[in-house]
Amino acid sequence: MTTIVTWQSQRSSSAVPLRVVEPKLACIQPPRFRIGYQREGNGVSLKETEVDFQGFAWIEAAVCSAGTLTITADGEVAANEAPILQVALDRELLLQEGFEDLKTVKVRVPHRGRLVIGYFNDYYLSDVRVATLEAFKFTGVRCNEVNIDVPKSTGGEWNTATRTASLIFSVPMTIRPCSAGILSVGVLGRAGLNVFPNLTFRQKNIVLKSIQTSAQPQNIALQVMDTPISVTLNNPYFKQLADRNLNIRALVFTPDRSTAP
Repeated sequence: MTTIVTWQSQRSSSAVPLRVVEPKLACIQPPRFRIGYQREGNGVSLKETEVDFQGFAWIEAAVCSAGTLTITADGEVAANEAPILQVALDRELLLQEGFEDLKTVKVRVPHRGRLVIGYFNDYYLSDVRVATLEAFKFTGVRCNEVNIDVPKSTGGEWNTATRTASLIFSVPMTIRPCSAGILSVGVLGRAGLNVFPNLTFRQKNIVLKSIQTSAQPQNIALQVMDTPISVTLNNPYFKQLADRNLNIRALVFTPDRSTAP
């Protein structure tokens, strides 16, 4: 069944409701929570009764009866705002609570249903130097193709849709031309600590070009051989400035005796 999750956006009229598919959850006691959604791949980690929210995410479980949900949690404040925990039963908001220092709250769960625990006010800020390469064009003696390899360890990525590459750390990316020829590429940067990235292009350990990037694209053309070309960010810089997270240390559901199956 498809539904629109609207309760998570009650704190802000600008938040966009999420369209999700509600899974069929097995009703067991104690409830078995599972990750329902995470915007990023590491948005939430779930281990038994402990949950670490590091991004926009929620967990969910089916409860078999009315009862009390006991939550012990703390959080990291960022941008002068504590992380907010929200609890909903069948899309009805039961709790909206900020957590900073460790504390315990009890939530009355009035009936059986789908219980969702979510964290939606994530915030992250860093000062990072980023180099971007774009507008790749190769005119070769025998062919006109290049292969681009941007390892994860560079901190950047290769976007196949836009054909742009980014570098954050000093691990080099690699450009593999199909033959000798002329490689044209645009380079630009984002400053970190008020300094823009500096790039070096090498082939067979020979420096083809070193360039200081700026916020404006610069086009360069290189005479290359048919061997791999490395591109290295010479002056990486990264500093985390703020990271709002929510940590559930204990999560216990106690069913009412009169309604427990």
